[in-house]
Amino acid sequence: MSTTSTPSADGTTEAPASACCDDPHDHTGHDHGPTGSEIVTGLVRGFSVLSLLVPLLGLVMVIAGLPMTPSTVLVPLLGIVLGGLQLGVIVATGLVVARGDRKLSVHPGLVVARSVLEEVLRVAAVLLVLILWPAQARGPLGLWVGIGCALVWVALTTAQLVSARRRIARPSEWSKEMVATLLLEKVSVRRTMLMRVLDVIGLMLFQVGATVLVTAAPVMAVATAVLSIAVGMSTLVQVRRTPHERTRSAWAFAPLAIGVITAALAVLASLSM
Repeated sequence: MSTTSTPSADGTTEAPASACCDDPHDHTGHDHGPTGSEIVTGLVRGFSVLSLLVPLLGLVMVIAGLPMTPSTVLVPLLGIVLGGLQLGVIVATGLVVARGDRKLSVHPGLVVARSVLEEVLRVAAVLLVLILWPAQARGPLGLWVGIGCALVWVALTTAQLVSARRRIARPSEWSKEMVATLLLEKVSVRRTMLMRVLDVIGLMLFQVGATVLVTAAPVMAVATAVLSIAVGMSTLVQVRRTPHERTRSAWAFAPLAIGVITAALAVLASLSM
């Protein structure tokens, strides 16, 4: 398409107003968001990276705990059982919600009940370990029960990420809805993946830290229950926000912050064992 120039009053030549838009690659002054296909590509890439990164974090956790390895492999196995039981609590409460009122899924009472039950299971596992191996130092026992428990959540998160990658790569109502939400809310794929990683790190720190705390003193289960409830409540706050607000809210960092606090308390408690 050709354009013509318009002479000005002083005899010079002015470019037409539409000339700035003739170059399809010139985006000066324009803010073009990502397309649906770009979001799909970003999500597939992001889920692929996280499905490798999360197991790597679990491996780092195991390597970090090797200097305090207990004398028997049954200790981390008991931690895995604890993680499985905690997962069973979530599944059971999910079934109760599915068969009853769906509003219960975001009810604070359910969060409190689930957190308390999870901590009761933690205390039971720790007491069993202390009874079975009374001669061993409490520090390694609590650490490896916590590591075994955290590994269950690492495995679950990895499975969820792999499943999400497969689902987003195939046209479906779920993938269309997710892409449409990111487009509508203008949510960055990179930030979404970053928050997912931070949540996993916070969860790992909490599981290990809470178990070490309870091992140091079973009465500390009261503190770990309060911290667990705090994580659940922060999740409820996030659920009530739009996806755009969630990634920019300070509440999004609550699970990581609580995990760091729990781990710091566990370090202090371990020094007194």
